[in-house]
Amino acid sequence: MSELEIKRLPDAELEIMKELWAASAPLTRAQLEERLARRRWASTTLLALLGRLEAKGYVAREKQGKGYLYAAALAREDYLPVESRSALERMFGGSAKNLIAAMAQTKDLSKEDIDELAAYLEELKAGGR
Repeated sequence: MSELEIKRLPDAELEIMKELWAASAPLTRAQLEERLARRRWASTTLLALLGRLEAKGYVAREKQGKGYLYAAALAREDYLPVESRSALERMFGGSAKNLIAAMAQTKDLSKEDIDELAAYLEELKAGGR
């Protein structure tokens, strides 16, 4: 999926992708409905969302009997940077420092978290990724 321009997904489509990424094998529509029962979507809604995701190239569909199996065609690892950049822009003006400052102000960072971040930043400075 390297030629695909990856864009941020609407929340409903992202919910479907999260279930497909979490699955160990492709899922049927019924299995997806069960996993997404909390959303209380009609079958037609789920099928419409799956159709959109397939048209975008994010989901692959394979015929099985009278139905289809659905699997993520886009790896979670390829999508995460898009979601991260979007959240950083929307919530923190594109500033990673503002994100960390907000976490520190709410006391969500432990000393271990800070040490881990510092080590990671040093690794990035040294050219490692």
